[in-house]
Amino acid sequence: MAENRAIRWNARIKDSIYPIATTFAILVFWQLAIVLFSVPDFILPGPLVIIKAFFGHLGLLYQHTLVTVYETLAGLMLAVVFSIFVSIVIVWSRGVEKTLVPLMVFLQTTPKIAIAPLFIVWFGFGYTPKIIISFWLAYFPIVLAMTTGLRDIQPEMIDLTKSMSATTWQTFIKVRIPNSLPHFFSGLKLGGLVAMLGSITGEFVGSDAGLGYLITMANHNNDVKLLFSVLIVLVLLGRLIYGATVLTERRAISWHVVLRAEEEKFFTA
Repeated sequence: MAENRAIRWNARIKDSIYPIATTFAILVFWQLAIVLFSVPDFILPGPLVIIKAFFGHLGLLYQHTLVTVYETLAGLMLAVVFSIFVSIVIVWSRGVEKTLVPLMVFLQTTPKIAIAPLFIVWFGFGYTPKIIISFWLAYFPIVLAMTTGLRDIQPEMIDLTKSMSATTWQTFIKVRIPNSLPHFFSGLKLGGLVAMLGSITGEFVGSDAGLGYLITMANHNNDVKLLFSVLIVLVLLGRLIYGATVLTERRAISWHVVLRAEEEKFFTA
């Protein structure tokens, strides 16, 4: 077991070398360009200046990051509960599908930045409008992915359950829902990222806290160093959300053929 784990870690480390090396090369080139062309910090600071500013603003960034994380997670959890329920209902009833799907498509294509001020007027400057916008952006990809998974069943599997006298509900629970989980997690990976974008959008429109508020404040003050510091936090947050979703997926559906094939890759490399 320990040997297998070591093999997997070594393979993952090898896969990580390429993006790390590429990122390092970009940062070195960036820093050299700043020095060679004497670009002032108020236009484009170098990586060393940005890192120094990031640690200098660490307390401020931490305080506002907690706000954005709360709004993002709250919106995402609402989106997950809503998406699971709606996906099941859509697949179960054609009438509901004809009613809800066009409405969801219409709402999803509506510009969020244009509607967000209405939520500020209706719900104030607190957490509620940001959570709603975060939920609004996150639920659609999850619903689409899970609905696809619930429907993407081989006819032979349905025939098998019928030959075993399984009811429609038993087929749904034992076959359709397990089959939808890989699709669900694919939608969740995208949903988690756009949920963060939704909370940031709400903070742009009207807020006195959060990373979106910091971006607005830094923009008004022409504080490029703070803008880059917030950008670093957003990149780390996005990577953390995506990584947590991937880890949950590995734990929840380790039986899936795609994940098994990925694990086997480590032993054949």
